[in-house]
Amino acid sequence: MSDWRREWSNRLQRALLGTNDARIVLRLRLPLLWLASLLFAALVLPDRVWTTLLIGLIGLIILAFLWARELARGLSAERRLRFGWVSVGDRLEEEFALDNRSGLPALWVEIRDESNVPGYQVGAARAVGAADRVRWRQSSICTRRGQYHLGPWAIDSGDPFGLFRVTRRYEARDEIIIHPPIHSSLPIPLPPGSNDGRARTRERAWQATTNAATVREYHTLDPYHWIHWPTTARKGSLYVRQFERDAAGDIWLVIDAQAAVQLGEGADGTEEQAVLLAAALAARALSETRGVGLAAYPRQPRVVVPAVGEGQQWRVLRSLALLRADGEIDLGRSLGELGQGISRGSATIIITPSADPGWLPQLAQLSRQGIESHVLLLDRPSFGGVGDSEALRQAITLLGYRCQVVRRGEVGQPIVEAERHGFWDFKVTGTGKAVAVRRPFDH
Repeated sequence: MSDWRREWSNRLQRALLGTNDARIVLRLRLPLLWLASLLFAALVLPDRVWTTLLIGLIGLIILAFLWARELARGLSAERRLRFGWVSVGDRLEEEFALDNRSGLPALWVEIRDESNVPGYQVGAARAVGAADRVRWRQSSICTRRGQYHLGPWAIDSGDPFGLFRVTRRYEARDEIIIHPPIHSSLPIPLPPGSNDGRARTRERAWQATTNAATVREYHTLDPYHWIHWPTTARKGSLYVRQFERDAAGDIWLVIDAQAAVQLGEGADGTEEQAVLLAAALAARALSETRGVGLAAYPRQPRVVVPAVGEGQQWRVLRSLALLRADGEIDLGRSLGELGQGISRGSATIIITPSADPGWLPQLAQLSRQGIESHVLLLDRPSFGGVGDSEALRQAITLLGYRCQVVRRGEVGQPIVEAERHGFWDFKVTGTGKAVAVRRPFDH
């Protein structure tokens, strides 16, 4: 916009609109040229035709400006994110509302959004009548984990003649984190580890363990070898032992975040597959009341101290959502740094696409510290790279460590799951209770 148009617009706004919340901008310069031409013709060649056209054009400009001013005073909008916690494959949904408190209709209202969520398009055009309110929902499937923002955004409207544009801008910028999904069916065992003294947990086990906490009355399906004969003899009826689960040690999830060893991009890349594996294993370990921590050393290290509970799962998932495998530190150095702060009796799950055995001495050092390790090798050939992951697995196994090769495609695609099963929504029953229901996607 040229300086004179901007100055003219600002003066009109301050003098006639009385607010800076909305701006009125002249869209077309041509009517002003017509006005100048008609004024010149009316002065040089006085005639009723020129006078009539001049009056009509002035009236049109005044009417258009008054219409735009009314919309600037009465037109507003708001947006609200329906669900603040979303994962890849979930439905990101916002509710928009246009409120027109003026006495004139807004024949067109355009939404301009500066959000950077991948695949999320908010741009829309709506009409709203005088003293009316319009609501709608905008949604999209989350396809990529990470930290993004919703907004800033603005609404544009104007008079029916297209002479003036009314813009109301909203500078609010809401951060949103799209977390990795959790797959619960991965056939990967958790390393047990052990706490000092084999401390007992308070959670009862459904299978026999080395910890017998108490006794209870015999049930029909109980195995006979569970019977506690001293109590049975004393009570005169059958009693069996009730077991507690062994208190296993903490689990550290170690992700190789060195950029040089990564293969592929997006959901089919080794970075994303490592994150999906870590998210699934963390959720399973936490469901078993195991302490879980995370260690990755990209340019911005992601280290989460082991803890238990639902809050720890959110902390781990948040770190995984923000993780980028762009580091320069190799896996051997990462294990060396982790070994300086890890406690004896813990266990590590190492996830790496590296086919270089140069980090195996650090793995042995962890073992000497009393730390059990389980290695998950992302198979390089299946991701389009070179290297013999199977040979490295055999070498690790011969050293006495458990190792498993994970090939491309063995971790499911969350978007396919979401499209098949639909999405969660909330429905209010007749009694006023909100219940979650699953709705199909509209294609």
